[in-house]
Amino acid sequence: MTTTRNWRTLHDGVSSSARILIVDDDPEIRDTLQRLVTSAGWTAQTAAGAEAADMFLSSGSFDVCLLDMELPGMSGPEFLPWALTRDPMLAVIMVTGLNDTKLALETMGCGARTYLVKPVSAPFLIHAIKDALALRNVMIERNQGWQV
Repeated sequence: MTTTRNWRTLHDGVSSSARILIVDDDPEIRDTLQRLVTSAGWTAQTAAGAEAADMFLSSGSFDVCLLDMELPGMSGPEFLPWALTRDPMLAVIMVTGLNDTKLALETMGCGARTYLVKPVSAPFLIHAIKDALALRNVMIERNQGWQV
């Protein structure tokens, strides 16, 4: 007998031990996002750019990445596909000051879960992270079912 789950049960059942990578070149925004993520009970690691984020992704696993669009060296849209080749289950949420529908659709077409425009309210960001974690859990569960 299969148990039917709805989105609310998936959303409410996300892990409190999730690891979140925050990639933003603005130190104030990084600190604010880190405080918000840790106050929700998750672990947060911050990076000022793609190079530092690359080091963290190479040395450990993360459940969600909050990724800014404008970064030094490599932009968020350039880093996104690279990060997803490193970990296809990584839930990437673009968090940016650029209110650009075309860019939002491009990044979501490349694998971002969603596109949030700064400033983002704390409850909305927490909800977006829970959604990304729930979808990630479903993808992992489904992929495990596909393994032979």
